[in-house]
Amino acid sequence: MISKGVAGRLELPDSPIEDFSFFEKCASGTTSQADLSPNLVIGTRPFYNGVAADGLVSYDNDSGRRFLIWALCIGATNPDKCVEVEFYGQKILATFEADCSDLVFKGLCRVVIDVDDGYTLLGVTFKSETGIEAFSNDAQTLLDQPLVDYGGYGKVMKDSLTAFGRLWDAGLGSFLEQLWSNYCDLYISHSGYSLGGCLSQMAAVRFQKEQWWPADQMFYYGFGVPRCGNEDFAFYMDESVADAYRINWIQDNVPSFPTTSCLSGSSAQLGSCTTSYFHCCKTVHYSVYTSSLVNSFQQCDIPEDTVCQALTPTASDHSKYFQTTPADVDSLTCTDTKTFPDA
Repeated sequence: MISKGVAGRLELPDSPIEDFSFFEKCASGTTSQADLSPNLVIGTRPFYNGVAADGLVSYDNDSGRRFLIWALCIGATNPDKCVEVEFYGQKILATFEADCSDLVFKGLCRVVIDVDDGYTLLGVTFKSETGIEAFSNDAQTLLDQPLVDYGGYGKVMKDSLTAFGRLWDAGLGSFLEQLWSNYCDLYISHSGYSLGGCLSQMAAVRFQKEQWWPADQMFYYGFGVPRCGNEDFAFYMDESVADAYRINWIQDNVPSFPTTSCLSGSSAQLGSCTTSYFHCCKTVHYSVYTSSLVNSFQQCDIPEDTVCQALTPTASDHSKYFQTTPADVDSLTCTDTKTFPDA
C-alpha cells in the first residue's frame, strides 16, 4: 500500500510495489522496449488506439474524453473512489498535496501518480485550480503574471512555479526518483486540466532535466490550458515528450491567456521570443462535438495557429469539455455508480 505525501509530509514504504520481479531489471539495465506491449491499456480499455505512425500516440475522441475524465477524477473530493469506479484496474501509487490557496489556484494543489493493471503506463496527473467558473470569468486578470526563470529551461508563470515547487518539496521529487529506478522502461502520460495542464508541462520538462524517462517514452494531454511560459519553455516542452496535445473546447477563453506578442507562424523556437508567453504542443480544437462522430475536431501542428483558436472567447466553455459541467470540476464526489458511464 502506498502512503500519501500530504502538505510536505511523505512516508515512503520500503517497497512501493509488492512485486518487483519485472522492475528490478531497471537497475541492471537489462530492460528494453521489446519488454513492453505496444498497446497501452488502462484497466480494460486503451486510453488511445495504439502507437501513432509518426510518434508515440495519436489523438481521437475516445482517448481525449477518457483523459479529461481522468483529470476530473484526480480533482474530485474522493479521487481514490473515482478511480476505483470510473477506471477499474488502475492503481494509485501516491498522492501529493499542498496548500495553494494564496495563489491563482485558490485552493488545494494535487498530483496523483498511477499505474495501469498491465504495468505498461505510469500516469502523472495534476489537479486543476479551485473555483473554475470564477477563474474562467476573470482569466485575463488572474493570468496576467510575470514570467520567472524555470531553472534554465525557459520562463514560466510565477504562481505555477510556486505551486510546482510546493508539490515537488512535498515529496513528489523524491518519489519520482525512486520510481525511475524501478519503472525506467514504462511509458509515461503527463496530463492535466486548465492550470493543472501547466503543472503537467513543468513536470515533463523537469523529467528531462533530471534525465529520467526519455522523450520517446512520454506523451502529454492538456485540456483548456492557458499559455504556461515563454517560447523557450514551450520549445523545451515540445522536446521533452514524443507527442503533446493541447485540447481546446469550442470557444473556451482560457487558452487565449496570457496574451502573446510572439510571432505565431511556426512551432516554438529557442531564443526567438523570450519576454512573452507562447503555447507549446499540437492543438486539437473542437468547434462542434457529437459523441457519435469518430473525429469532430481539427488538429493544428503549429501551436499558435489561429485556425485552432477561439474566434469569440467565452468563459462558460471552459467547463464544458466533452459535455461535462462546472460541478464535475469543482465538487465532483464519486459514488458506487459511475458518473461518466462511457469512461
